[in-house]
Amino acid sequence: MQENRVCQFYKLSIRKDGKIFPCCLAKKSSLIGNLFDFDIKEKIETKNITCACTLFKNREIQEGEKPNIQKFHIEFSNECQAHCICCQQQKEKMENEEKHLEHVLDLIQTYKPKNITVIGGEVLIQPYSLSWLEKVKENNPEISFDIVTNLCIGKKALEKTIKIFDSMTVSILGFNPFTYNKIMGLNYETTMGNIDYILKNTNIKLSPKFLLMPSNMYESGEFLKWALSINSEKIYLHNIREFKKCCNLEEDFWIRTFAQIEKEIKAVLENNKDYIISKNKHFISIHDIFANRINIDSKYIKDNGFNGIINVTS
Repeated sequence: MQENRVCQFYKLSIRKDGKIFPCCLAKKSSLIGNLFDFDIKEKIETKNITCACTLFKNREIQEGEKPNIQKFHIEFSNECQAHCICCQQQKEKMENEEKHLEHVLDLIQTYKPKNITVIGGEVLIQPYSLSWLEKVKENNPEISFDIVTNLCIGKKALEKTIKIFDSMTVSILGFNPFTYNKIMGLNYETTMGNIDYILKNTNIKLSPKFLLMPSNMYESGEFLKWALSINSEKIYLHNIREFKKCCNLEEDFWIRTFAQIEKEIKAVLENNKDYIISKNKHFISIHDIFANRINIDSKYIKDNGFNGIINVTS
């Protein structure tokens, strides 16, 4: 059931080109304005947007109503050290980065969000972005910082990272050194070593996110087993839509392939049922394309006591 609200009074999504939206979906109809607009704060506080998603429906601003922005979602430069075969980013640097982040900081100081999520590119290999985040965190220790990252970084960057972020989602596109390197062009041992260090030596909440592709899908069961064995805050089995682009999923080959994976995934879930249920929160997120192919539906979720704990998302 949709909740009616003024979405930009709760969240702002700031793109690397300066465009500001009330959420990450960034529908054209929901564009608020640009970071560099002289009247951007007025637009945030007065612009009525016609927009809706599965969760919320934007309503008109009522007289006297003021923003209480809880979350900023900030997109930094597309610079990245990975070479993921699925990624369409050109890895270009952000134009006017210094001025851009000055304007972002002004909005942070004005609206004082409780949480800031940052994405790239790979923010952790961007020296200016990382230094900027260090200063913002130092001056605003009450703000919770999240990041989506591949976490394949060296010791110096890791030392800075653990001082800034309170939680992180780590994207993984292969669950063995060979596949990981072939798909991402990165070092598997470095990433897994960093994950292990964070889990053992910090209070950072870590959520592993497996991005399923035809070339890594057989590793999804082992990933899930591992993710359940560590102190994961949340676990993602997400699809990056390559299946529909390059595969006829109705062919017998794919039907039999997904049947094998279904057996393995369900065995892992059912062998860890008590632990999963004990989380008593949205703990596992499965993309709807994948969930449909391995027959994880509302009946399966209900029959196994996973309601509200395993969610199927698009």
